[in-house]
Amino acid sequence: MKKQEEHYRAVSWWLTWEDLEWPDEDLVDKIKRRADKAAEAGVNCAIIFGTHFRWDYLPFWSRLHDLLARIREELHKRDILLFDHHSAVLTHRPRNAQDAWAIWKRNRHHVPFYPSRDVAATWTFNGQHLNDWRMLDVETGEPCFLPFYVAEEFCINNPHFQKAYQSYVKRLVEETNIDGLMCDDGIFYPGWRACGCRWCRERFQREYGHILPPTNDHSFWGNRDSEAFKDWIEMRFHSSRDFLGLVKEVLPSDFPLMACCSTSEASNLPSVGMTYQDFIQNTNMIMLEMCGCTPELDGTWDGRISSQLLHLGIARDNSCPCFGLGYGFFPEPAFFIWALNKFLGSETWFSTLKGRLGVPNSMLRELADDPELVKEGFLWEKKHPHLFEGKPDAQTAVFFSRSTRDYYGQIHEDYVRDYQITCSELMQGKIDFEVTTDVPSPKDWAVLVMSSVICLSEDERNRLEEYLHSGGAVIATGPLGLRDERARLLEKKWLEKYGLKIFVDEPQRTPGFPPYKDIKPEIARCKGIFNGRTVQDGEWISIQLGRGRLFWCPSRIGTNAQSLGLADIVRQNEPKKAYRVVKGPEGWYLRTFHAGVRILLHGLPAKVEVEPHPTFRKDYITTTEQIVYKLHYKELSSSVLALEFTRMPRLITVYSPDLEEPRPVELAGVTVEVDLSGIRRYFVVEIISS
Repeated sequence: MKKQEEHYRAVSWWLTWEDLEWPDEDLVDKIKRRADKAAEAGVNCAIIFGTHFRWDYLPFWSRLHDLLARIREELHKRDILLFDHHSAVLTHRPRNAQDAWAIWKRNRHHVPFYPSRDVAATWTFNGQHLNDWRMLDVETGEPCFLPFYVAEEFCINNPHFQKAYQSYVKRLVEETNIDGLMCDDGIFYPGWRACGCRWCRERFQREYGHILPPTNDHSFWGNRDSEAFKDWIEMRFHSSRDFLGLVKEVLPSDFPLMACCSTSEASNLPSVGMTYQDFIQNTNMIMLEMCGCTPELDGTWDGRISSQLLHLGIARDNSCPCFGLGYGFFPEPAFFIWALNKFLGSETWFSTLKGRLGVPNSMLRELADDPELVKEGFLWEKKHPHLFEGKPDAQTAVFFSRSTRDYYGQIHEDYVRDYQITCSELMQGKIDFEVTTDVPSPKDWAVLVMSSVICLSEDERNRLEEYLHSGGAVIATGPLGLRDERARLLEKKWLEKYGLKIFVDEPQRTPGFPPYKDIKPEIARCKGIFNGRTVQDGEWISIQLGRGRLFWCPSRIGTNAQSLGLADIVRQNEPKKAYRVVKGPEGWYLRTFHAGVRILLHGLPAKVEVEPHPTFRKDYITTTEQIVYKLHYKELSSSVLALEFTRMPRLITVYSPDLEEPRPVELAGVTVEVDLSGIRRYFVVEIISS
């Protein structure tokens, strides 16, 4: 297993039907040519895409593994790693001709080598029929079917499947010598309908003491006050976590392992059991799939910042790399995806997704391979590795409350919307911040922002008080700490001892199956009384606690964002730094990193002009979307960035892929004007202290 010593510059290594002719001398030449192109583009990691539903390849594993081994051999000659990437649990099972065409239209990139349903019913592994591993609908008892993938799913709690997949992973590594693995889809893709199989029911009874009730039992399904239903939610998350543990168990020590994950914040995640807060207990890499277009068709990209910074926060706390996977089809969006990852401080995985374009292969073959598209960014990063070091130099953190999302929230508006809008408000307010899933020390961040965090454990409440007494500033909106970590109402509200009483008017919710399906987006309204006086909507009160201060407003950030001035309050409570951005380029975001005696200031446009492709469209779930073709930027002028220092640095240099050479900055006076002329797409200002 080859180790990676620098930041990952990864691309997808696409397999196609042509590759299934292996062994073939023409394919050997093709592999060598592609490996040469990858090396020329600065790629140091290739990740397999294709032959994705690996159980559909059961009769051909040895042949496929021999192909992967040869790809790895050629890549290693060029100092490039090879990771495999496949679905552990999904199998294509078209029911008719219409389903088969749906696979061709949306999922051709899987290289869908599926058997007919009658043959699939006869397939066995280690004496077990594969069909006996399938997830079952909790209502009907029938195998769950996923229309988007035209697939069925094996249950991650089925012990026969678990042993079979462990056996496969051991064989895969032994026969290919791959350098890493991305194990996909070990979650409950059918949502609340999964899983009603014997093994899930037995686990629920064994570990929690409950019999899974029928779906017409509304005292359980979707009932926020049911401890048993909360146990069902917890078991779902533990199931996906434990499945990755079984994968880890059969891999070599410290073998790179990650799982596909498009978000760890969304309100629907309890239904599928997906979060990297659990995955990371058994993986050593984090992956964030940026679905859709990057940038968006409206030219923005910051709508995902809350999800991206959550994954980066999990990576920070576990000292592991975080891959940002972005999809594109042309050089300009490929460059932007690379620049966005560098701006955030994440590793880059760039990938096309040509099988979703719904056009004949003759047209797809005219599109460039992944390395060629992202070459400019990768080579620039390889030339300037010192610009991508260090840790974020933020003084503020946003708290993500998983307990509130899992056990209190039922719809997006209950909690996740407020968390997302908080991140957007700070980003647009030019506040450098990170995301934390735990109550920190003031030494980590001086300011902690908490929006609608209604659930706090006793330990979290105690540490929050320690944070405040030690000098931290907490800036909170909406309901705060009224329930424990399982969303049970506290008899004694913890802030009442400081003179603040918080009340919440909860909307009426009717339990049912599927849970939360028909809930209207009505949200809990929050009120407060401070020292006997009603706190008005939009009003901020502050409480001195030790050396710190709690700022609180009853208004929800999701409904009153513009009037609350959150970014201004945060800015007023951040300690002074040794440097300050006096003036920044309009329409750009800045993000700073600290690396020893150096400060690295990264800049990226907040919005660009997008030109969609005139004919290509991407089929995604139930919609057909345009794809980004070209990006248009506005060039910066010379006098748009000014920095102020308490002590003049020794050296300041501007770097950008838009400049032919690094540009030194003249140091004169307390305020330093930084010339950004000629820059359109991305820059890094390196500041070296005396």
